[in-house]
Amino acid sequence: MIPKLSIITVNLNNVDGLLKTIESVVEQTFSDYEYIVIDGGSIDGSVESIKKYADKIRYWVSEPDKGIYNAMNKGIKQAKGEYCLFLNSGDWLFEKDTLSNVFKKFPDQDIVYGNLQTPKGTWTYPQKLTFSVFFFSSIAHPATFIRKSLFDTYGYYNENYTIASDWEFFIIALVKNNCSYKHIDNTISCFEFGGMSTDEKYTVIRLKECEDILRKLFPLMYDDYIELQAKREELEFYLNSKLMQTVKKIQQGKLYKMIRGIN
Repeated sequence: MIPKLSIITVNLNNVDGLLKTIESVVEQTFSDYEYIVIDGGSIDGSVESIKKYADKIRYWVSEPDKGIYNAMNKGIKQAKGEYCLFLNSGDWLFEKDTLSNVFKKFPDQDIVYGNLQTPKGTWTYPQKLTFSVFFFSSIAHPATFIRKSLFDTYGYYNENYTIASDWEFFIIALVKNNCSYKHIDNTISCFEFGGMSTDEKYTVIRLKECEDILRKLFPLMYDDYIELQAKREELEFYLNSKLMQTVKKIQQGKLYKMIRGIN
């Protein structure tokens, strides 16, 4: 029987984070899933932790890989579920009933994305996705259910990139090929700062990779969009300037006096 969901965890020498991730998965009240763990040859006790829960894991391997996206692609190749959820070591599912609540009324869409809990609060995502959503941000990878067949149709994660391949995949599937999607107002997973996606030293790498991806996919739109973004930033600068703040206060004061006069 084909499971509804394949949960894929990749790990490298993060035994504490891996344990937190595994425990959040195996404690789920939802059962229509398979669990896949791809370890990059860890030497910190991660393998022993995987073996501890081996009866709950449908497939696992520990061997050197060529990076995080190579590890994710290994997981996709092993996945048999209708949907994939990527929950890397250190991420964990929000509650024990998270998946049960999600799949009670799971929408029949290619990509279904929820919200992400972080140390700075819950990150929520828009109901409607536009090009600007991906130009300035993205949807949360650890809170997104991706139909497995999309990888067969549009390709696996690009292993030439260090940090932006999941972002590229979303753009190819959603922006370029108009795949169906749905936002669900559920908090799916928890995310701690400190990994590659929030490490400042990777910011420059990410920006460069994103620029390469946009130029490759939308060469005729890219320069125009950059120009619009520069004008937007300039406008925001003036709107947030001390002069504009003073004008706003004056206007608010006048409005207050007008209201008092009416009363």
